[in-house]
Amino acid sequence: MPVTAAVGRVSLGHPARAQGLSPAQIQQDLSQIAEAAGVSQPHLSALLTAIAELDHAAQEFIHHWAETLAWLQQDLAAHFLAQVPDALAVLEQPAIEGWLLRAMDAFDQRGLAVALEVLQDLPACVAAQTLARTGCTLDQIAGFLRHFIRALGGRPLAIVSDPLTYTDTDKIYLPALLITLPEPAGNARLLKCMAVYLWAQNRFGTWRYGTVGQAITQLDVLGWQVFQRLESVRIMACIGRELPGLGREMDSVAYADAAARRAWGNFSAAAQALEAPHASAQDSLALVAACRALALPPPRQYQGEMLPQKVAEAIARRVPREKDALRQALASLTPDAAEKDPDHPEETPPEVAAEGAAGNRYSLAQTAPNAAGEPQYELRYDGQKVALTAELDALLQSILQDLGELSEEHLSPSGAAGIDPRDEQGSPGAAGAGEVLSGPGEVFLYPEWDYRRQYFRPDFCALTEQVVPAGDDAFVARTRHKYRGLAKSIQRVFEAILTETQRQRRQPHGDELDLDALIEAHVDHLRGHEMSDRLYTHFHKAQRSVAVMFMVDMSGSTKGWINDAERESLILLCGALETLGDTYAIYGFSGRTNRRCEVYRVKTFTEPFSLAVERRISGISAKSYTRMGVAIRHLGKLLAQTPARTRLLITLSDGKPEDYGSYRGRYGIEDTRHALLEIKRDGIHPFCITIDREAQDYLPHMYGLANFTMVDDVMKLPWKVADIYRRITT
Repeated sequence: MPVTAAVGRVSLGHPARAQGLSPAQIQQDLSQIAEAAGVSQPHLSALLTAIAELDHAAQEFIHHWAETLAWLQQDLAAHFLAQVPDALAVLEQPAIEGWLLRAMDAFDQRGLAVALEVLQDLPACVAAQTLARTGCTLDQIAGFLRHFIRALGGRPLAIVSDPLTYTDTDKIYLPALLITLPEPAGNARLLKCMAVYLWAQNRFGTWRYGTVGQAITQLDVLGWQVFQRLESVRIMACIGRELPGLGREMDSVAYADAAARRAWGNFSAAAQALEAPHASAQDSLALVAACRALALPPPRQYQGEMLPQKVAEAIARRVPREKDALRQALASLTPDAAEKDPDHPEETPPEVAAEGAAGNRYSLAQTAPNAAGEPQYELRYDGQKVALTAELDALLQSILQDLGELSEEHLSPSGAAGIDPRDEQGSPGAAGAGEVLSGPGEVFLYPEWDYRRQYFRPDFCALTEQVVPAGDDAFVARTRHKYRGLAKSIQRVFEAILTETQRQRRQPHGDELDLDALIEAHVDHLRGHEMSDRLYTHFHKAQRSVAVMFMVDMSGSTKGWINDAERESLILLCGALETLGDTYAIYGFSGRTNRRCEVYRVKTFTEPFSLAVERRISGISAKSYTRMGVAIRHLGKLLAQTPARTRLLITLSDGKPEDYGSYRGRYGIEDTRHALLEIKRDGIHPFCITIDREAQDYLPHMYGLANFTMVDDVMKLPWKVADIYRRITT
């Protein structure tokens, strides 16, 4: 269930463009870029001549964007250079920047061919600039739409821009700029209605698994056009029953003119049966043959497209992933989660008795329908209702949205179908050392800062949370024995912190005289002024309110001694933190490429410290690469939701951010720096502890001069971490 994090396109302190180049330097650089892209010599000479006739500011502008595009893909730079003299004649520089950013987004999301189409369509860019004053951009309301659609319920759907308007059941795709209506407010309202309609397709069963396969097999082009309109009749009836206010708002922007409204009235009369509360997408499919001969009204303005192949691909990815996630979630539940009926503690409803007898202790029971007439369900264990976490409830809703029901296999806890969770030998989750216990689970989408573009690449990183498996108990025991003296010392230091008092000067009452205040009062008296009565110092015990997120580098380079030192440090520190009573969480991070970013849960903020946490610390192992920006954004979001007066994100790392592909060097450093600036804006204080001897070259730029420390010997890390924590939290 992808969820997305909304970040704007405004930089938080980005470096300025390179300026001060001479015209000759600009000409030389542009010539090299064009030649590398294969521009022929005659075209190159004409192009450079045209650019040389522009003023110097325009030449610097062209130079900057040509370099940026060439870094991404040389063909993009060549097409830009070929069109930029004409573009500057008819477009303002901000409009050209928007044109280029759309092309780069298209390259990221859909490849070179689509990006070149955007660059070649200069007239469309001119028209967009002309109409921009009447239009509404998706960026302007994307944040609102994400929260609004999430509040409507159902599977979380990301909001992303695309030339086409549709949903693939994971995301809602909307135009980057909408100019259908004459006023910006009207276009903003229409964008909202588009998002609601596509949400409703998911929520009310248009894309149910069985229906999609049947429709793809049965429908031709005309059949899909008829089905789209029949579903619009049914969906709008559902919205009218469940969300009548939204239904009226959508009706106000549905039709381009009175003729379209009349055409829809005639068509809806022929499909009136679909307005009944019990009507489904299967009923729409069954009506297609009877309605093929009808005059089809134009699509309602918020409808968008139907792209069933993309839907089928998304469902094919999601269904097995969510089945595994549900089985693992059921395996982690205990029988105590069942809510016992005090009047009938042992009674098992007849509709689930057969399943219980068959050995499958979990079942899904239908309950009373909601206000819209839709069936509702609850999970039961041995006939008793199970209290669901928000995550498990969302997972069940997503599966039901796809399938409409749960199979016996879905309700078999992972590990062995039919095993009673109360049987110790059948307890799920027993994995070998080094195995990660996680299904694909929920996917979180985050942007990534591209310093060359000075722009976020939207939804560029896909991140999943995984659980670190239990490690070797012997490692925990060895660590406690090896550092037993140090552990006692750390314990005494942290206990002393709890007894420390803070001095408050210039108080009306207190424990001793404040000498400075007394001298000032005496001087006031000699001058004939009234003496202050605030002459005392008061000592009081400060109440700690600290929440800390430990972000542990699990990249491949930590394998061996570094990994051992990280784990030893965390085992020692956790015991000391329990003394202080600080709220803390531990997550590892790693991954490979922007589409496989991973964080590893070791301890959440709400989880008490226990032997299970120690075992997960022991299970921390080296993985792949170090894409830090997305991990900081995700863990920073978790930390920001934790109530505390002081919030710290402390990173344990052995090197600079680096991942497979282009996430290395300055690119990775700038994205990480930007992510740190973002969490600082949320009141989080980042700090880094590193053993990289070259860290002085990049950490001051990323964290600031006072927000990192280097440990010169990895074997000293367990000694250093606790001391550093004491210093930065007191």
